[in-house]
Amino acid sequence: MNNFMEFSNQSSLDHANINIRWLKEWKLTDVHHRHLFIFPYTAFWIVLSGTATIELNHAPYALKPGDIVSIPSKSAQSWKEVGHGEPFCYLSLACEATIGVIDLIRSYRFPHVVSDMPLGEIDGLVADWRSLADEYNDFIQLFDDKDVKSMEKGFGEHFPMFMLNTDQTIRHLRIRAKGTLWVQQLFQTLQPRLPDYPVDFDNRVFEVCDYVEQRLHEPPTLDEMAALVSLSKEQLRTLFQATYGISPVKYVRHVRLQRARDLLMLTSYPVKEIARMIGYPDQHHFSRAFQQAERLSPQGYRKRFLQGSKG
Repeated sequence: MNNFMEFSNQSSLDHANINIRWLKEWKLTDVHHRHLFIFPYTAFWIVLSGTATIELNHAPYALKPGDIVSIPSKSAQSWKEVGHGEPFCYLSLACEATIGVIDLIRSYRFPHVVSDMPLGEIDGLVADWRSLADEYNDFIQLFDDKDVKSMEKGFGEHFPMFMLNTDQTIRHLRIRAKGTLWVQQLFQTLQPRLPDYPVDFDNRVFEVCDYVEQRLHEPPTLDEMAALVSLSKEQLRTLFQATYGISPVKYVRHVRLQRARDLLMLTSYPVKEIARMIGYPDQHHFSRAFQQAERLSPQGYRKRFLQGSKG
């Protein structure tokens, strides 16, 4: 046997990256917010109990216990209803799962919902999710809470880039390894439903989405978005319509209002500051746009959320 082992060829996975961004266990009893949500990361759900109906890129999906949900980054999701009686509980894992700039599960055409997995495989994924969540939580506790970026704090602030010390590096590498292993387990579980090879798709729409998210304080025009990916305005409209069912301009509007909802619900920023953070010239223009979308003023929306969270 030749003891010298080497595989130096370049492969399609040389630039693969799986980086966990959040793990959360959710329990819903009602749908308070039916607006469109654009997922910033790749997300996986495992439904534990209850029932619900969601839309992903305008296609409806009914969910029940044991379902596995796969949501590629930049997908559009909205809640339609949550079943009565038992709360709808699910585990979620959000991560950057990419090959270069290409979303991993979009490339391999992961089915959005899988409903017939063996109970033993679901239990294994749940147990490993909880183990990963415990370790991830321990890692977060190493840092000052005010410096840790999260949806609750909004994305308009500048957060430090941490220089990890040796112990933190070892912990982080272990979390990334366990996160990669969890995704690998899911990949293997779903393999019979996946293509033999990844498929090609037009990634330019997602380049535009990333650009929009970085520019919410100064939203790009249709001309700027089209120029970014060397397309005509009409070509870009066609690309967005095929991917999301909406125009690029409407996509920008959805993302800005989504960020506004997050900031209103999860932070104490004044409405005037939120308007500035998402690129409105003043509070009046922001309030008018928000009222048209939600049938509530920004202040009324925040008040309703706070009242609901106390109930």
